[in-house]
Amino acid sequence: MGKNNSVNWQFSGSEAAKEASAATLGSYTSRIMAMCDPNVKPILPPLSEAPETSYTAKKAVVKAVLNDSGNAYAPSIDLPAAKSAVAEYLSRDLPKKLTADDVFMTVGCKQAIELAIEILHTPKANILLPKPGFPWDMVHAIYNKFEVREYTFLREKNYEIDFDSVRALVDENTCAILIINPHNPNGNTYSEAHLKQLAELARELGILVASDEVFRWTVFGSNPFVPMAKFSSIVPVITLGSISKGWNVPGWQTGWLALNDLDGVFQSNKIAITVKNFLSIDDKPPTVIQAAIPTILRKTPKEFFERRQIFLKANVEFAFAKLKDIPALTCYLKTEACTFLWTELNMSLFADIEDDEEFCEKLATEECLVLLPGIAFGLKNWARHSIDMDIFALEDAFVRLKSFCERHSTLVEASSVKDVYGVK
Repeated sequence: MGKNNSVNWQFSGSEAAKEASAATLGSYTSRIMAMCDPNVKPILPPLSEAPETSYTAKKAVVKAVLNDSGNAYAPSIDLPAAKSAVAEYLSRDLPKKLTADDVFMTVGCKQAIELAIEILHTPKANILLPKPGFPWDMVHAIYNKFEVREYTFLREKNYEIDFDSVRALVDENTCAILIINPHNPNGNTYSEAHLKQLAELARELGILVASDEVFRWTVFGSNPFVPMAKFSSIVPVITLGSISKGWNVPGWQTGWLALNDLDGVFQSNKIAITVKNFLSIDDKPPTVIQAAIPTILRKTPKEFFERRQIFLKANVEFAFAKLKDIPALTCYLKTEACTFLWTELNMSLFADIEDDEEFCEKLATEECLVLLPGIAFGLKNWARHSIDMDIFALEDAFVRLKSFCERHSTLVEASSVKDVYGVK
C-alpha cells in the first residue's frame, strides 16, 4: 500500500460554513465554557439545571408516544393538527385570523429564521437586521452571502428601533426588516404604538416585516406583548416562533413560521410556494412533538407562565440591584422580558483587560462564571448575563462577578503603585 500523501485526492472539506459557524452563540459558549474548571468552583449558570416544563406538555408528549401517533413521518410537510393549533393560538390576538395553510412547522425557531432568510434571498437583495441581535439570522445571512445591513436602537427610549437608521439603510434592493420582540439581548418589549409606526414605515419603504417572537411568554414588565401580525392589514408580516422559551423545552426542536398576508401579497410574490418548496427538501420537526402541539397550546394553564414570569421578575430585580455595586458594568434597562441582562463594559476601569472577549474569557478562567461577550451579538464591549438560575446561584454569580471586577480594576493597580512608592 502506498502512502496517502502520494495520492492526489479529488475532494476536500468545504470552507463555506467557516465564517458563519464562527458567529454562532454555540461557538462562543463552548469556547468560554471550556475555560472553566469545575474542580475549582461550580460553573455558573449551572449546566445540570434546567427549568421544568409544564406537566400538561409532558403528559401530551407521553400520550403521543403511547398512542403511536408520532411514530411515522408527517404527511406532506407538517401534521395538519399541529398547523391548525398554531394558527388558532396565534390568531387569539389578531383581527385577521390565520388558517392552517398560513402556518409551517419548523425545527425550532432557528429553522424558521433560516427559512425567512432563504426565501427572500436573491443575488442583489439585502435585509435589515438588529444590532445587537440574536446571531442565528446573521449566521445564515453570512452563509448564503446575503447582504446584511444593521439598524440600531434608541437607548434613551427603552431601546425602541431607530427609524432614522432604518431609512438610511434602505435602497431599491432591500426586501425586509427582521425584528426580535421581546428583544434578545436588550430585554425590552415593543409597545403597540411603536409596532404600528414600524408597520407604516415598512409599507412606505415597500418591505415586509419578519418578527421573531420566541420570548413572547417571558414578558414580566409593564409593557404587554403585542404581536407584529396585529398590523398585517398595513404590511405583510412573517411571524417566527417556537415552544422552546415559553415551555423551557429547546430540546424539543419545534417551532413555526406563519404568513400574515396582506391582500394576497405573499401569494402573488411566490413567498408561500417558496416556503413549501424549501420545507419539502429540508428537515422536519419531530412528529411526536407535532402530535402533542394541539394539547400543549390549548391546555397549558396560564398559571404555568405566571409562575415563570414571577420567578424571572424577582431575579431581574435582584440582579439589577447587584449591578449597581459594580461600577465597570452599566445596565441601562431593567429587563422587561427574556432571561438575561444586557450590560455595557467600561473598559477604562479595567487595568489588564482589553475588550469584552478577554473579559469573558478571564472571568470564566478565574471564576467559572459564563457571560457571553457583546461581540457575539454584534456589539463590542458589552456582555449578556443569564439570570435564569435559583436565587442562591444568582447571588453567588454576582459575588464572583464583583470580586473579579475589583481584582482587575484600575483602582487596584493605582493603589499598588502608591504602596510601592510609599505614596500616602
